[in-house]
Amino acid sequence: MLMLSTTQLPLFPLAPTLCNDTAEPALLLMACSGSKLDRDARAIDLYRGVMYQSYRAHLRTDAAPSVLILSARHGFLHPDTEIAPYDERMTRQRADEMMADLSSYLRPRAWPTRVGSVMLAGGAEYRRVMRAALARRYGPTLPVLQESYGGIGMQRSQLGAFLAGLKPAFRDQIGQHANGTPIFRAYGRIVAGDVATLRYRAAPALPPRQARVLSVFNGPSGPTADVEVEDLVRGRTRICPRWVSVADLHTSTKEPA
Repeated sequence: MLMLSTTQLPLFPLAPTLCNDTAEPALLLMACSGSKLDRDARAIDLYRGVMYQSYRAHLRTDAAPSVLILSARHGFLHPDTEIAPYDERMTRQRADEMMADLSSYLRPRAWPTRVGSVMLAGGAEYRRVMRAALARRYGPTLPVLQESYGGIGMQRSQLGAFLAGLKPAFRDQIGQHANGTPIFRAYGRIVAGDVATLRYRAAPALPPRQARVLSVFNGPSGPTADVEVEDLVRGRTRICPRWVSVADLHTSTKEPA
């Protein structure tokens, strides 16, 4: 294992330490909308307001945030929670009621354990409850926080920019290394089980080769994949384990930029 590390790590370009919004998934808190389906549905499907239209239009599969919805009736909801249509608004009085009994509306299990950047998308009373919930859930040191403001057109633009600007994040922890470093199933477009083309940026003379992804983790030089690669060893083709930079893996047939 020591030999593997010393021969591989020089192939990693130096990278800055990951910031929260890269290493951890982003969190989007969305206000419910007055426009709804006329039947029971998952919360993320039930709401049909323009902010939800913008969310669906800008959502990216390689960098999707964790989402919680603040319902004026139910409190915080996981997007997959099935609910019936209702008619209730987040007035100042309703926001005060929620904040006075926040634990009844928080639903701690719906919140991610760790988050990077956070966006609050909704009107002023919704955002007031959201800020209180964030402080209750994550303590006084809040993550990087953005809030929507202005007219609805501006808020839609802000939500779209937030979603478009998200960086990939690690998803679905499946274990950990002996030193405690978490191991994940996916990072951005790279998913365990994928077969990708490996091209070392720091060693362009090496020929490209196929690599099967086993897992991903945050290595000393950034997002790293544990892969199996076909190598020629003493004239014979062998399957060899490697730790490689995620940036050196290409899942499409296009040449990297």
